[in-house]
Amino acid sequence: MKPAGRFLTVQGSALHVVVDGSGPAVVLCGGLAGNWFDWDAVTRALAVDHTVVRFDRPGCGLSAPTGRPPTVHGESDRIAGVLDAVGVDESAVVVVGHSMGGWYAEAFARRHRRRAAGLVLLDASIARPQRPLLAPTPRYRLAAAAAAVTSASGLQRLLGPSVRRLAYGGGPAAGTESLVRRVFTDPAYLRAALVENAAYADLPAELASIRGLGPLPPTLVVAADPGRPWSARWVRSQRRLADDLGATFTALRPARHTAMVDRPAAVAALVAAMPGAAYRGRGRQP
Repeated sequence: MKPAGRFLTVQGSALHVVVDGSGPAVVLCGGLAGNWFDWDAVTRALAVDHTVVRFDRPGCGLSAPTGRPPTVHGESDRIAGVLDAVGVDESAVVVVGHSMGGWYAEAFARRHRRRAAGLVLLDASIARPQRPLLAPTPRYRLAAAAAAVTSASGLQRLLGPSVRRLAYGGGPAAGTESLVRRVFTDPAYLRAALVENAAYADLPAELASIRGLGPLPPTLVVAADPGRPWSARWVRSQRRLADDLGATFTALRPARHTAMVDRPAAVAALVAAMPGAAYRGRGRQP
């Protein structure tokens, strides 16, 4: 199966970008090592009356790697650059961030306020600024070395697609199997994933430094609740995040962390409600 998108140069990097539909614009930002095909089912529902923009961060999906770790500032600017590259340069958009991508989406909404009509944080990561045992540079070098060893040993090729199945609860959608295998057995993808994971400890402090830049647009925090006894604590933390951001809160039950795969119709419906609320000037829903 051939990729559905196109390759555009954004901030000096060759990015794989997919645009579907027409209407109010929505940009979907994946979590740690997320790929464009994770959003396929949500996109099909939204693209009926929305312009849906998806892209792979460097080293993920089909985008070329840069070898540099992500930053909150850099990824928020990348979102803006992708929108410029596809011609969504004058319209306000609803930006959706899943998991770790929620940090990038929130940063975009704060740093590019005039471009953000709404913000949806889908089971977003929550972490306090911390002091890691290792400084960033050796941490990133260790992550890159671990990726190189795993790839060279053949473990990545052997286990890569299985890891995806475990994380997302089943195999890929029909027709995408070859693309999933291509991505999850690519050494550059594993390196990007492990380096982004190594950056996890650095990004909360960077996000905290820009949380005073002004109010957010209408914001919805969505918690994925699998309905297990141990999930209540996570749902409470998501509710606190909504309170801290002055956002609306809702929970999807039942849903795993990968709610865009678990509950695509419900996720699409929540996202689709955001532009209408913003454009008609209504306040946040109770």
